[in-house]
Amino acid sequence: MEYKKDSLLSRSIPKTLSQSIYNYLKKSIIDNKFKANEKIDEREISKLFKVSRTPVREAVVRLAAEGFAEIDSHRGAIVKGVSLKEIKEITQVLQTLDALAIDLVDLEGISEQELKKLEHLTSKLGDYHKQNQREKYINCNFNIHEKIWSHSGNDFLYQSLCFCLIQINRYIQMMDRLYQFAKTEEKSLKEHKEIIKALKARDKKNLKTVVVNHWIPQMPWSELEKVL
Repeated sequence: MEYKKDSLLSRSIPKTLSQSIYNYLKKSIIDNKFKANEKIDEREISKLFKVSRTPVREAVVRLAAEGFAEIDSHRGAIVKGVSLKEIKEITQVLQTLDALAIDLVDLEGISEQELKKLEHLTSKLGDYHKQNQREKYINCNFNIHEKIWSHSGNDFLYQSLCFCLIQINRYIQMMDRLYQFAKTEEKSLKEHKEIIKALKARDKKNLKTVVVNHWIPQMPWSELEKVL
């Protein structure tokens, strides 16, 4: 892979070099610019950022702790792939945690302005689906969920949910043919419309039902395994 600094990263450099490198690597992995099992060349990244290998190593160790990379004794740091078994397990956790988040959310505390923003984002989902803009759809989908989760009042729960969804999004991008075959996007869009409807009605019971079903794949797991 050719290593290049992202323009956004260049405009907003964090306080430490290690944090800057971590952000660069994490974004590259999430965006699938670094493929699963691809080696992370610490020497090239050191040259790119014009630093010693120490802050690069710190960033890689942090990514490994978060499940984005693995440190192999022979190959060095490599991008960690996501298996169907892992994504099934993550989805099960996500279902449970999202249900908990909805239990904790104060629906009356979500302002009309915030609801309009969520409704606008849901409308954009439809646009991105029609235009087949996969990456924009995924990012918009993430924004909707994280805005709802932020109202749970539980920071650890919020961070855990975001981590789970990031891992699922990585899987979707890596398995694009499966994503199309399962028609996940159509199911997702339909359910997002139900989510915004329940939010506007302040109907927590229906909202909880929708979000739990939201993480059930279009196809049974046994069928998904066959198309891998």
